[in-house]
Amino acid sequence: MIEIVLKKGREKSLKNRHPWIFSGALETKPNCKPGEIARVVSSEAEVLGFAYLNPHCDIIARMISFSKDKDPIEAVRENVRKAISLRRKLFGDFSNQAIRLIHAEADELPGLVVDLYDKTLVFQSSTAGIDALKDSILQVLFEELDPLWVYEKSNSPSRKVEKCPIIQKSLFGTIIDPVLIEENGIQHVIPIEKGQKSGFFIDQREMRSLVRRLSKGKRVLNCFSYTGGFSLAALKGGAISCTSVDCSEEALQVLDENLQKNKLQSASHTAVCDDCFSYLRTDSLDYDLIVLDPPAFAKKRGDIAQASKGYRDINFQVMKKAKPETLLLTSSCSYYIDEATFKKVLFQAAQAAQREVQILSHHIHSFDHPESIFVPETSYLKSYLLRIV
Repeated sequence: MIEIVLKKGREKSLKNRHPWIFSGALETKPNCKPGEIARVVSSEAEVLGFAYLNPHCDIIARMISFSKDKDPIEAVRENVRKAISLRRKLFGDFSNQAIRLIHAEADELPGLVVDLYDKTLVFQSSTAGIDALKDSILQVLFEELDPLWVYEKSNSPSRKVEKCPIIQKSLFGTIIDPVLIEENGIQHVIPIEKGQKSGFFIDQREMRSLVRRLSKGKRVLNCFSYTGGFSLAALKGGAISCTSVDCSEEALQVLDENLQKNKLQSASHTAVCDDCFSYLRTDSLDYDLIVLDPPAFAKKRGDIAQASKGYRDINFQVMKKAKPETLLLTSSCSYYIDEATFKKVLFQAAQAAQREVQILSHHIHSFDHPESIFVPETSYLKSYLLRIV
């Protein structure tokens, strides 16, 4: 097995259980293939564990085991089992549910996301290391679960950095697309192959429940609605009207299917195919509850300034025009826009709009998307419920 040696003093982050090793932390660059596993050794010859490598990347290695004794492949298998076990404790029977089974570094499986939709698994690898471990991981998934279909949707931007091809294909079973799941008594049609992310924004489960609780008797606007998760929650919660805005005609067609599935299709819902930036600038925004849940505006660190401008713009438009007592649920799922930056953006929007704004509550992702206390990068979703006075 290849061995990589850290420079003196560069073992501290690993001893604090952060899994990333940057190329500048190594004594010498290893001669290896992308995805190859190496023993990680300190400058004092202490074995710190095992990592998979990619010589093409600035993050040259990612730890898959902090044990010096355990076989690294078995450590990966064990972490897959532990991740599934946690979700069983949280959710019980997986039938008909949408659940994140494996959440990358937060489950000690860097580069891997696996989402479950009833009997369908969506496998997402963002690194060459996970590509190399795929067969071992799939074997455990089959041992632990009984999927009817496994689909790989490895299309994250990081694969370009890793010099890995985009992979979108069926790995096993009979294609079930779309999949039908149920969340809090609401049915959702999930488009696997053509949908955003793995098909659904599972991480906003608790926020959809919040919107449902708040919507009775209210006029609701759902911007960046996608397939209407927040819209369905609002209507199910007793909203007197709901307007869903999204630039994707395909997403709005799925939203219409969702309305029909839940017997919610009526004159109280309006779908608008439009750019949300444009809609927010031109509409009067005469609503009681507004949801802003855009896609990630910052895909890389260099996008922070432009992304902040985008978040500031959409929140400013709402704060400027909203009638008094309007509630605003606003989110950012951009990892590179941290909580402090997002909060500053909201402050700047309120200041520019010259409105009094209160934070009623602050929310993060659902608990099947855990954060590692050792890896701050596992925190990405930030949501604020605001009252515009």
